[in-house]
Amino acid sequence: MNENEYPILGDKKQMQKIIKIKSLTANSDISELARELVDKCKLIHPSRINDVEQQLYYLQKRKMSMSGGDPDKHTLKKQMIQLQENKFEEEAYIEKLDDYISLLYEDMDDKIRSTRLLLQLVKVPENMEILLSDELFVSALARVLREDGKKSMELVTNIIYIFFCFSNYSIYHPIITAQKIGDMCLRIADQEINREKIWREDLENLKLKYQQNTENTQLAKSLENENKKFQSLLQKQDQLLFVLFHLLLNLAEDLTIEVKMLKRDVIKYLIYLLDRKLPQLLVVIITFLKKLSVFKDNKQEFLELSNEFLPKILKLLQPENSSLFNIILRLLINLSHDQEIRILMVKYGFIPKICELIQVKQNYSYIIQLLYQLSIDDRNKLAFSYTDIIPTIMKMILETKGDRVDADLIALGINLACNVKCAEYMCEDQGIKFLMKRALKTHDPLLLKMIRNISMHDGPTKMLFLDYIDDIMLLLEKSLKTPDLLVELLGILSNLTIEEFDWAKLTDTYHLLELIASQLQEVCVNSKTLTNAQEEVNKEHSKELKSSDASDYSLYEEKNNSVPPENQLSEDDDVTLQFVVLLGTMSNDEGIAPKVIEMDIIPLLITLMICKEEDDEIILQIIYAIYQFLLHESTRTVLLNQTHIVSYLIDLLYDRNIKIREMCDTCLDIIAETNEEWVIKIRQQRFQWHNSEWLRLMADTLGMEEDTGDGMMNEDILEYNTRGWKGREYDDEDENSMLDSSDDDNYNDEEERMRRIYGELNVPDDDYSI
Repeated sequence: MNENEYPILGDKKQMQKIIKIKSLTANSDISELARELVDKCKLIHPSRINDVEQQLYYLQKRKMSMSGGDPDKHTLKKQMIQLQENKFEEEAYIEKLDDYISLLYEDMDDKIRSTRLLLQLVKVPENMEILLSDELFVSALARVLREDGKKSMELVTNIIYIFFCFSNYSIYHPIITAQKIGDMCLRIADQEINREKIWREDLENLKLKYQQNTENTQLAKSLENENKKFQSLLQKQDQLLFVLFHLLLNLAEDLTIEVKMLKRDVIKYLIYLLDRKLPQLLVVIITFLKKLSVFKDNKQEFLELSNEFLPKILKLLQPENSSLFNIILRLLINLSHDQEIRILMVKYGFIPKICELIQVKQNYSYIIQLLYQLSIDDRNKLAFSYTDIIPTIMKMILETKGDRVDADLIALGINLACNVKCAEYMCEDQGIKFLMKRALKTHDPLLLKMIRNISMHDGPTKMLFLDYIDDIMLLLEKSLKTPDLLVELLGILSNLTIEEFDWAKLTDTYHLLELIASQLQEVCVNSKTLTNAQEEVNKEHSKELKSSDASDYSLYEEKNNSVPPENQLSEDDDVTLQFVVLLGTMSNDEGIAPKVIEMDIIPLLITLMICKEEDDEIILQIIYAIYQFLLHESTRTVLLNQTHIVSYLIDLLYDRNIKIREMCDTCLDIIAETNEEWVIKIRQQRFQWHNSEWLRLMADTLGMEEDTGDGMMNEDILEYNTRGWKGREYDDEDENSMLDSSDDDNYNDEEERMRRIYGELNVPDDDYSI
């Protein structure tokens, strides 16, 4: 018996006794407490004292770790304890459980007293199993909540708090959901929100009356009393809503229950309550919203409520409350993955606000991540130039210890460098000098990417790089085996489209054209080797398939597209692309034309165009380089006389990529303008290509493999694939016979003759006329 004459030992269950230990704390003497238990409990033999100590040690550790786990939940639990520090005059005892439950069937005061006492009991985790073992405990509480939920806010708060304590343990969730507590919580939330609206409306009406009659002292006193009453009611309601939504948050661990909550407009309730003042309630609300923001399906509702949601969040974005500030940042990061929400965040002024907070060290990483997300869209980058963030970012990058800058920080810098205004700010105060110095020292590819983005803007920023050409070239020579660095260095050089720049002198000094030629030649050789190896493997597989059972596809699945590792393509397409882009930039200088001809770079470009026919970006850049070479007489002569570039360009006029089509059309216009003889030839080849399928069909129908005299029905000429021409090398005799017409009259006669033979051809003028 204790001092209140209640037994310490509990109910007997099959020779077991439940021992309630009230004095177990972090500072308890485990050995002394174990000896006391053995002395009082005659069922425990003194020889088992070590086992008792072990059990007590376990219980002590479990009690100390109750506050562990998820940081958000840990914060919420601490706030819950701070919020519920009510000191009841009456102390509750587990032995009186039946008496407390019976009080739930009495009047309202007894029900409130009962819930207070039961709440004391449920706060002790060891009591939970005992409470749930009583069949009336849960059902009686649920009944009172359902029937008397509108009569007393204190009663509702106590009952919800009791169920909340159980909801902290997932094992008890089925018991809570079986009583439909979640449904009742949402009903209560709706009820309290509507009640608050009515209170606020009544107070506003009273304020309006007072404004119309400010001399009425009685009305002023009444307004003051009503305002105090309103604030008091809000405080009580905030405590209820805090416990209520915390309970719902725990239940939402089950996604099926979360979906049901979403159907009941839980996001709408949460956003409405964002203007409350209680920090603990706000932490719960933001935590709940953060959990819901993870799922893409909830995006639309956030968008629909953005006019209400984003201004409230922006107002709450203050670093004073560190736990709330941290959760808000994480919520915004989740939402910022959607482009529409990012645009709205910029519209409501989040960028200046977040830039002001970048110095908050506790949440530095989250702030940088959020700024990076907002900098993804080109339309948002300019907003950063109206803040002081650029010098801060530059300082952080340059003062970073070690060889590598933080990934989020340098990613933000890379994005902002794409905007010309931001790039200009980065170059102020010798910014480009310090960036280049650090890049040359650390060989950081991401920092070089940022510098590359700065170099792409026309104007004064591009001219700043002329002082570092030699440094870039020396680092490039050392980085030939490092693709990440090589791509960025080539990109910086490719961006230097400066008319006065002497590329011929640079290539003589550092043998740049030789490097480009060797790279292109290696790529072409590797591509041909890969193609030949693939064809051999396919032939071998075909033979094996024919010799095996027709229904056995396992052999094909295992060996299809398998190429020996020694024959696999080893070169990097990104590096190849940058070499071609650099060649296009260098070709602006006519002084490199003789060197290009001497090193047979033009035939290599044509071969590369055939090898990389499926890579649109490489094809486009090759055509641009060809366009530049067509502007110079010496290289134009080589292109027209030693390659079949016209045929390739006409073929690519019908490519699926519009940029490629436009570039080819421009090249053909230049060829036609510089040489009248090619006008008719180009027109004739366009006509040939456009009607190739129809001509093939008619040839098959009439049994004509080749039309006599003009080469218009040559089967080789009509051969093409889905991409275009297969790069067939024409015989000079075939090409001369096909392009034998000398003027427009001859061409028109030829066209009329074809109409008489095959009927009306589908030849739109804008497709083949110059």
